[in-house]
Amino acid sequence: MIGAIGYAALSVALLSVLAWRLSSHYRCASIADIFWPLHHLLAASMLLIMLPATGTAMSFFVMGLLVMWAIRLTTHLTVRQVGAPEDRRYRAIRQRIGEDFDRKSLYLIFIPQSLMAWFITLLLIPILSAPTWNVLAYAGLGLAAAGLIWEITADIQLTGFLKGPTSSQILDTGLWSICRHPNYFGEWLFWLGLALTAFNLSGSFAFLIGLPMLLLTFLLLRFTGVVRTESDISGKRPEYRAYQQRVPAFFPDPRQLWRALAAFISQWSIRRGKQMGWWVIFLTLGLGTLQPSHAETDRTRTWFFDVKIDGKDVGFHEFVIRQDDKGFDVRARAEFRYTIFGVTVFSYEHEVSEQYDSNMCLRRIASETNTNGDVQRLEGSTKHNGFFLQPDAQSPISTSCLITFAYWSPSLLTRQQLLNGQTGNLVEISVTPRNSSATGMPLNSYALTGDMIDIVLGYDTQGRWRTLESTLGNGRLLSYHLRPQNTSNRPR
Repeated sequence: MIGAIGYAALSVALLSVLAWRLSSHYRCASIADIFWPLHHLLAASMLLIMLPATGTAMSFFVMGLLVMWAIRLTTHLTVRQVGAPEDRRYRAIRQRIGEDFDRKSLYLIFIPQSLMAWFITLLLIPILSAPTWNVLAYAGLGLAAAGLIWEITADIQLTGFLKGPTSSQILDTGLWSICRHPNYFGEWLFWLGLALTAFNLSGSFAFLIGLPMLLLTFLLLRFTGVVRTESDISGKRPEYRAYQQRVPAFFPDPRQLWRALAAFISQWSIRRGKQMGWWVIFLTLGLGTLQPSHAETDRTRTWFFDVKIDGKDVGFHEFVIRQDDKGFDVRARAEFRYTIFGVTVFSYEHEVSEQYDSNMCLRRIASETNTNGDVQRLEGSTKHNGFFLQPDAQSPISTSCLITFAYWSPSLLTRQQLLNGQTGNLVEISVTPRNSSATGMPLNSYALTGDMIDIVLGYDTQGRWRTLESTLGNGRLLSYHLRPQNTSNRPR
C-alpha cells in the first residue's frame, strides 16, 4: 500500500510540472484549476492499478463516477477559461511576487495543489480495495451521485445565466437561491458521499478518512472557495450584500432545501401528467408548514407606501410584483395631491404595467401619467432586434438590458442607466452606499444621483425595499413610509 501511495504522489507531482510549463508558456496560472480534477483522477488510477485490490465491479463503478466528475469539471473549467483573463487570485499573487512569478509558481501553486488533490484522493483506498460492500457503503455512493448531479446542475444554471442578456445581475434563482455557492456545495457533497462509503469499508483505516475531508472543507470554505471568491465582491456590487444577507453561503437552509424539493417533485409530476401519490401530497403539505409565517407562498409581493412631503401626507404609491419561472409581472400606481390652504397646487397620477424576464431585463412597458391634467402615455416592447418605444419605433434603444426605476429590485443598484417609465428617456445615474437611515431598523442605504435625481433607498438585511427619500428641486423632502401589509384601508 505504501508503494501505491508513493507512486500516486509522484505521478501527480509530475503532472503538476506539465501544468506549470503550460502556465508559464501562456502566462496564465488559471491553468492550475483545470488540472485540479485531473490530479484526482491520475492519483486514483495509480491506486487502482497498484493496490492489492480484488478488482470488484463496485471499485470500477466508483472509478467511472470519478472519471465522469473529473472530465465534466475539467471541460467546464476549460471552456470558462478560454479567452478569459487570469483569475484574480493568481493575478494578486503575480503582482505581489513580480517578474519571478512564473518560476516560483511551480512550488507555490502547482506542486502544492497537486499534493492536496493526492491527499484528498487517499480516502478512496478502502473503496478500491474492499472485497465486499455493505448497505451503508452503497448509501454513501448514492450521496456522492446526488452531489455530482447538484454540482452539474449549478454549473449549468451559472453558464446559462452568464450567456444571458446581462451578466451584471445576481444569480439568485434555482440552486443559487438556496445557497450562494451551490457548485462548491455539490463538490463537497460528492466527496462526502465517497468519504462515508470509505468509512464503512475501511476497518482500521477509518480514523484517517476524516483528514482528507477536513482539508477539502477548508479549501472550499476558507482558502480558494467561498471566502476568497467573496473577498471584495460586495464592495464592487452593492446588491450582493443583500444577497449575502438572505441566502446562506455554503450549507443550504434545510427549510429552503425541502421546499425546493417539494416544488421540484410537484412540477415533475405535473409535467408528466401523472397524479401525485399520497406520499408526495404529504411531503408537499408537510414541507409547506416549515415556511416562515411571513412568506408569500403565491410568489406575489406588495409594497404600499404612504407618501409625504416635509412630513405632510400627499398620497400613496403601490407596487404589486408577481414572479414566476419566466420572470416578473409588475403593476404600480401612484396618486399625489399637494394642497395649500385646501387648494390643490400639484396633482400627479401614474399607472404602469411592466414585464421583466428572469434576468431582470424589461420586456414590455405600458404607462399613463396625468400631471396637473396633462396626460402622457408610453408603450414599449422587446422585438427580435431590440427594445422599441411607441410612438417613435424607428430604432431600438441601444441598451441590451433595460430596467426602469424598479426600486423594489436591488438589481437596479448595479445599473448606470435607468429608463424613465413616464417619458421613455434613458437616465444616467450613479449608486453610492450610504450610512443607514435613522428609521429604527437596520437598513442598507444607497444614494442614486444624476441629472435632477437625488434619491436614497433603504433595504433591510434580507434585501427587501423599505424606504425612499428624495430631495425635490425646491429643497423639500419627499419620503415613502411603508404601510403594514395587513392594513386594509387602501385607496382603490
